Amino acid sequence: MSILMFARDEDSGQGMTDSQLRDEVMTFLLAGHETTSLALAWTWYLLAAHPHVDKRLENELDTTLAGRPPTYNDLGNLAYTRMVIEEAMRLYPPAWGLSRQAMGPDRIGGYDLPRGWLVFIIPFVMHRLPAYWEEPEKFDPERFTLAQNAARPKFVNLPFGAGPRQCIGSQFAMIEAQLVLGTLASHYRLELVPGHRVEPWPLITLRPRYGIRMTIEHRAGSLSN
Repeated sequence: MSILMFARDEDSGQGMTDSQLRDEVMTFLLAGHETTSLALAWTWYLLAAHPHVDKRLENELDTTLAGRPPTYNDLGNLAYTRMVIEEAMRLYPPAWGLSRQAMGPDRIGGYDLPRGWLVFIIPFVMHRLPAYWEEPEKFDPERFTLAQNAARPKFVNLPFGAGPRQCIGSQFAMIEAQLVLGTLASHYRLELVPGHRVEPWPLITLRPRYGIRMTIEHRAGSLSN
């Protein structure tokens, strides 16, 4: 709040009005809640469909946390937890599409782009391009090791957009998602309800059209008290 309240326009030197401040805060609350919850919903869906990934995640959590809740200081030791979330957002990015406006005439991919026109970028499609992702439909968190990230072109993976308009809450969202997933997966396992249809529904965000129905059970042998 203090950053927003003390921000000044570079040209006019004016600060935000009360109405603008309220709009910014509401955007943080609403956009941050829905997108992170969707990222976690798709993550649980994929974990339930890939038991070997779920098992490796559980092993990391048991080794690192020994049954206690994760904290911010644990995140550096929960690399696979983060990789699982990143891979889930590759396949099912909550912000499945975004647009940018041409500030001047340009040419992209052989097409002339007049000033003022909008370019639509669809991460849901880009994240599945075989030119950049081997077996793109496969759920494989190993794509997001440090080495793989360094070798990948910068603008191939866009779950939070990119450039000056990249999501301002991207780091907070990842911290939140890791802590929530780590807390729950340490003690519980979620299973898909047999026969329930799960289908991506591209509204403003990428929602499951019929929801994701799951059963939850306490993990046998978890290190909880």
